Amino acid sequence: MTGQVNHKPLILIGCLIWIASFFGEAFLYQPYSTVGIVISPILTLIGLFHWFKFYKLTRGHYPKFLTALRENQIRMRKNPFAGMEFMFKHILEFWTFSILFWMTLVLIMVLTFRESEAFEATKRYCENDREILSKTGKVRYFGILIGGEISTKGESGSADLSFTIVGEKGNFSSNSQLTKSNDEWTVDNLTVR
Repeated sequence: MTGQVNHKPLILIGCLIWIASFFGEAFLYQPYSTVGIVISPILTLIGLFHWFKFYKLTRGHYPKFLTALRENQIRMRKNPFAGMEFMFKHILEFWTFSILFWMTLVLIMVLTFRESEAFEATKRYCENDREILSKTGKVRYFGILIGGEISTKGESGSADLSFTIVGEKGNFSSNSQLTKSNDEWTVDNLTVR
């Protein structure tokens, strides 16, 4: 097994950076948290790739997730606590896949909100409104985590978005309320804290 990359530190470091960066992003520690959110999935996926290679090399096959799940369900019919035993026996795998699931949900959320017409209207508003620019300075970029709610019905709709503005004067938590009429988004209210 010479030349084999140890996968555990890559997975562990990737997951820990993700957790720290996620909360850093929420508590306005940009740009460090932004870099961490971008780098951590890459480290984790490289670690998973090497884990799969290691698994195949040591056991002769790749992990059989469905077989393990079926066997665990059979054991749980006899003993309801067998699932806890399985989880503790495979603690690294459990937390790794839990965090990967979390990363996937955040990616879907980011892609959904960041590419929305409502957020594009909000960005334009922030970059051109004198009152906001006097508070934030020139907008460098917007934080990765964007949340909220967007509802549309035909040519009308409403949106309530939470996001971070990274400006020349610091990082600012922001909320915007928008309405859509005649297929055009308009910012009704935008608060910067």
